[in-house]
Amino acid sequence: MITQDFTVDQEGPVVVASFSPSQLGVGLMQEVVDELMQRLRCDNAFYFVFDLGPVEFLPSPCINVMLQFLQEVEHVRGRIAVARCRPNIAYTFKITRLDGVFHLYDDVADARAGIVRG
Repeated sequence: MITQDFTVDQEGPVVVASFSPSQLGVGLMQEVVDELMQRLRCDNAFYFVFDLGPVEFLPSPCINVMLQFLQEVEHVRGRIAVARCRPNIAYTFKITRLDGVFHLYDDVADARAGIVRG
């Protein structure tokens, strides 16, 4: 199923997935991760940024999908960053200690630069 609820842009090994709905469902997150997996396998992508700017709520099943994707990314020594998350989402990452797993950035440009630097 193809939706217009996200975009995926790639520049070299860096891929940015941007979302447009305010609330994500696990189906949409899985669709995005499937697209990113394709980039990982076929397009030499190693660094991934989830741009959550308009997202007001991120359910735990979506975070689980992100964690499963992280396991695949780590096999190629890649990294995942999260950009522009709202305070409640950043808080969720912090209290679950996932802010140490997913690097959090205030904007997409910083995430792009920071994720490549490591």
